Amino acid sequence: MSDDSVLELHIEPARPIEVTDLTAAMGSLARQYQLFAVRNNLAAKTADARLLVSSVSPGSIDIDFIPEVWALGATVLPFLDRGEIVLRFAEHIKRLIELFKWGSPKQDDAGLTVSVRDCEDVVNITKPIAKNGGTQVFNTINGGVTMNVLQITGAEAQRYVENAARAKAELQFPNADTAQRVPLIWKRLDRDSAKTGGESSPDKAIIEEIDTKARAVFFTDEMSFLKEEMIGDEQNPYQYVYFVDVHVSRVQSRVVSYRVVGYHGKEPLPTDDDHANEETL
Repeated sequence: MSDDSVLELHIEPARPIEVTDLTAAMGSLARQYQLFAVRNNLAAKTADARLLVSSVSPGSIDIDFIPEVWALGATVLPFLDRGEIVLRFAEHIKRLIELFKWGSPKQDDAGLTVSVRDCEDVVNITKPIAKNGGTQVFNTINGGVTMNVLQITGAEAQRYVENAARAKAELQFPNADTAQRVPLIWKRLDRDSAKTGGESSPDKAIIEEIDTKARAVFFTDEMSFLKEEMIGDEQNPYQYVYFVDVHVSRVQSRVVSYRVVGYHGKEPLPTDDDHANEETL
């Protein structure tokens, strides 16, 4: 290993990325580096560990990060050079993100509790591709040798975001009423951005498994991009059934709204002809 090592984040988005999404991703990588440095005795406190941007390349987005070596304890440096730190930190990021590959874990593979901030960081790091499509790659570059650590497609990024957002909600609201993979039918839909807060929403839908009446639909901040994902390519979204995960809000046992925290696809609404064909089978 050598001291010219960097962690490279390579992003090839299908659509332009919002500046706020990119800066949030970088901020979460910096925060994870601080936690990594303290947990591995590379720094006494998070303020002593900083992740620096060494270069940004045009075209597709290439951002090179380096750990701030001079802040590390003098007793560490003879045994651990920057190349080794970069590699270990890259592996830490891979393990954290892949915790959310299939579900919403409460602990990592070392038995440490997954925190709300960990969930937020995974959302932030993967959201640029989850929202905009494309690919995202983490590489370590050492002595001119590039090693791929993790590659994420748009579909995989969406899964990471959904699972991390769900885990965050479960940590914040462990007693929340949650329904998974329920069929939702839109009854009123505003083409503007998803509503994430406030007392009312212009979007209303029926989830018959929960309530036969149309109720207001909100999205979590992390999942607000899902509204465009659900309806952006359809001329008439009222003709489809959408399969979603929702948190159900109630007042005095009466359902008042749904908050979408996951999306599993859609299919056309059954027609009268479909019912007639079923009866003849």
